[in-house]
Amino acid sequence: MRNIIISTFVLLLFLTGCSTRQPQYRIGVSQCLDDAWRQKMNYEMERELLLHPDMTLSRRIAYGSNELQCAQIDSFIKERVDLLIVSPNEAKQVQPAVTRAYRAGIPVIVADRRVPGDEWTAFIGGDNYKVGRLMAHWVMEKWKKRGTVSKPFVVLEVAGLPGSTPATLRHKGMIEGIEEAKGEGLEAKVEVQSVMGRWYQENAYEVVSAYLETHPLPDVIVAHNDLMAIGAAEAAGGVPIMGVDGIHPGLQAIVDGKIECSATYSSRGDMIIDAAARIIHKEPYVRDTVLETALVDITAAKPMLKQDEAITRDLETLHLFQTQTESKWRQLRYDKTLLITWLIVSIALFLLAAGYIIANQVKLQQEIKQEILPQLVDVQEAIQLSHRDVAFADRLKQAVDDHLTDQNLSVEYLGSMLQLSRTQLFRRVKTVTGKGPLDYIRERRLIRADQLLHTTDMTIQQVALELCFSSPGYFTKCYKEYFGHLPSAR
Repeated sequence: MRNIIISTFVLLLFLTGCSTRQPQYRIGVSQCLDDAWRQKMNYEMERELLLHPDMTLSRRIAYGSNELQCAQIDSFIKERVDLLIVSPNEAKQVQPAVTRAYRAGIPVIVADRRVPGDEWTAFIGGDNYKVGRLMAHWVMEKWKKRGTVSKPFVVLEVAGLPGSTPATLRHKGMIEGIEEAKGEGLEAKVEVQSVMGRWYQENAYEVVSAYLETHPLPDVIVAHNDLMAIGAAEAAGGVPIMGVDGIHPGLQAIVDGKIECSATYSSRGDMIIDAAARIIHKEPYVRDTVLETALVDITAAKPMLKQDEAITRDLETLHLFQTQTESKWRQLRYDKTLLITWLIVSIALFLLAAGYIIANQVKLQQEIKQEILPQLVDVQEAIQLSHRDVAFADRLKQAVDDHLTDQNLSVEYLGSMLQLSRTQLFRRVKTVTGKGPLDYIRERRLIRADQLLHTTDMTIQQVALELCFSSPGYFTKCYKEYFGHLPSAR
């Protein structure tokens, strides 16, 4: 009997030790909104969290309310979470709550939108001022194409939430960019008019519709996110529109011709969770991370949309894996509880059930190790490859556009510029554009030719010669195949 009691005690210690699968660190997430962009960030955080089983997320949404977000942050402070991730609704109004958390000894990662001061642990987000500068550049390109007209060039800005950091900085970057263009001798008669879309598609549709009841159509519309750009397009069809975010709804709208372009604004929830893990485990981390932004037009939107759809499928697969894994662990915990209950009834039955649980636990651990984790790693690598493809698409476009008038632009020359063999170049270009290198070069030359025909006094023959087509006839044939109509000079 004494040996049975000792064996039972040792077994209980073992089962208690098996509970180390439970998360040890609780991370509070305070999201200001529940829009498509933040849903993407949430997916990225959940996906990255699968690589950190010692951490768990507790997410709360403020739905655009500063008061609610501050109250939620204060509740996280009372609960003594191990780390806090905050995406502020309005920077100045939410900053006091962020400071309270920081002074309470809770590490704070500020995501997307900065708050005043430096009482935070890390910042990860885009450069909203640079986004505004991209808006200004796009506006001035549109102004140049319009040519000399006596009336002002009207820009309708559909801004986000008043007082929010992105709305403020994007507006400032655009206004200052336009003013600098004026200072460079362009003498642009640009008139910026603003309405508040408050980040939502429905709101943007309503305010743009109301604007058009008392104003003529603007020359262009600049929206602070893609959802508002889509809403503006529904209210003012036919006006060139630029959005911000470059995620699935915006990319699809570009491909569908509803909006013309979008500025990328990465959410990078995976980077946020990686930084959280480093901070919690007292490993080196970057305190201030500013993410890059770039303009996405129809050329880049198509491959990016395919990549985004692939990532979405990967995320669904990841969540399926996560559900299966959690189900197995719940079953395991239930079995352990059942085992302890049986122990009270009979030591003999307890020992018998314990053997079953141990064997089942080993089997489950093997399944997770051999089946689920390798697939998770493959998915992670596929997502990283998608990010590299986007970077390669930017380099490819830049390299080709810089040499459109160069007679020597060939597959070999392009490969040497990108440091790729002919075979590697064909495979990479085919992956990101869906076409071969020569077809891609011809497409970029045709797009440039169309710009020259509509913005300069060059003849069709001059444009064909400038862009290295073998003859005007061949240029005309290629132009009609691509655009669906014959070229015409301005």
